[in-house]
Amino acid sequence: MRPTGACGFPADPALAAAQTPVFWRPEIAPAVVVRLSPAPADSPNSLRLIGLIAERRLAEDGLHLRLALGPQLFLPAGADPAAPMAAVLALDEDFAVRLAAAARLHASLKSGARAAVRLPAHRRLRFKRMLRALDGRGAAASYRDIAQHILGEDVTDSSAWRTAPARDVAIRLCRAATRLMRGGYLALLCRRP
Repeated sequence: MRPTGACGFPADPALAAAQTPVFWRPEIAPAVVVRLSPAPADSPNSLRLIGLIAERRLAEDGLHLRLALGPQLFLPAGADPAAPMAAVLALDEDFAVRLAAAARLHASLKSGARAAVRLPAHRRLRFKRMLRALDGRGAAASYRDIAQHILGEDVTDSSAWRTAPARDVAIRLCRAATRLMRGGYLALLCRRP
């Protein structure tokens, strides 16, 4: 059974996870995937993708592309990636998210540079801590161990540990990480601008 957000083609099991390209379905990750369609005949200045494609996967629903600049694209079945393309933005509750993704794609295509990650430093730090906490809990580390190794708190007195703020932070990190692991990560792919 395939995961909720994954596409229907296999990954190469010989590659490490960091080397394996991830492809998302456009309806699952509107902040990440831009739907394209052949451009109308009256738009001769449309940007072309040829020469920019780093990875491609053909699935039943269409062609999934990842550009060397980073963005992921989806073309309907039968569309020619060599033809001029237009972004397709559904007028739904995720319209603003899709519009921001299309704007980032356009900026990357025009500048030739990868779009900057706009995740604030404090959120990146929290995600790193959550991953470390999840790994720690998976290796049977206690909340106290997590507070000591991840938060840098030294609570050696058992009576002080019960009321220590670091205990609450360690528990919240582990619970948040577990929610992400159980599917909450999909909300990150739909974040509003």
